[in-house]
Formats: sequence, structure tokens, C-alpha cells
Amino acid sequence: MTTTDLRTALVAAFPPAPITRDMIHAADASWARYEDRDVLPLLEGKSWLELTPDILERHEALLIHTGAALYQAILPAYLLRLIEREHATIGAFHVVSQLTRGDNSVARELFDARVGTMTPAQRDVVRRAIAILAQQPLLREVASDALRSW
Repeated sequence: MTTTDLRTALVAAFPPAPITRDMIHAADASWARYEDRDVLPLLEGKSWLELTPDILERHEALLIHTGAALYQAILPAYLLRLIEREHATIGAFHVVSQLTRGDNSVARELFDARVGTMTPAQRDVVRRAIAILAQQPLLREVASDALRSW
């Protein structure tokens, strides 16, 4: 699958829609330890296709703190960014860690809440994206672990 094919599949599975204040401030979000929470309002009104590389880079740990709705609204942007070019930063590992079900009950519960409402098409395209990430030397191990979660 090429990057263009993946972009097309992501757009089809995750139709770009504006991020809302309710998505950001959902009860299942965990912003208390997120250092850049003061700039979260800048995401409002943007779709995942409008999140620039600068925004994604500045907020590389964002997926760790989101609730399920915001997670699904922005996950495609992070996946596409990581696939378009290899990244040797902690941000790549933050993203892939949020694609893994985890070993403890809290991590499994969070993963299940975020992924449980995804459609089969959404799960399929995420699985395909993770498989591509697993081909990158730096992400091979963590992405392979993530792939087993899907």
C-alpha cells in the first residue's frame, strides 16, 4: 500500500470533521498532566487533515491524554505523518504506544474504550497503517506489538 492509498483509505474510514470543544473536554479525557492544554482550543474547528506537521510535532503526546472521540478524530493525522516519513523521536513511540492494548487493566480499558466504537473499516485501515509502521526499523518491535492488539 502506498502513502497515497493509505491517505485515501484513511479519508474514507475517518471522514474529516471539525474537532469540537466537546471532543476536547470530554469526560474520558485526561488533561491534568498534559503540559500544553492551554493551546487545545486552537484545535477546535480543524479536521485531522488540517493538523499541520508543526501541530502534530508540538503535540506528539496528545493521544495519550485524549478521550475516545478526540482520539478517533486525530489518529489518522498521526498515522499518516508517521508513514509519510520515518521519525526517530519519542513522538513516534507515543503514537504507537496508544495503538497497543497494554498489559494492565487500566491500559486495556482505555484502549477498548477508544477502539471499541470504531467501525470495521476504521479498524482495518488502522491495522494496515500499523503493519506499514512495523516495517520501519526503529518502530518494528513496538509496532509489531501494537499490531497484535488489533
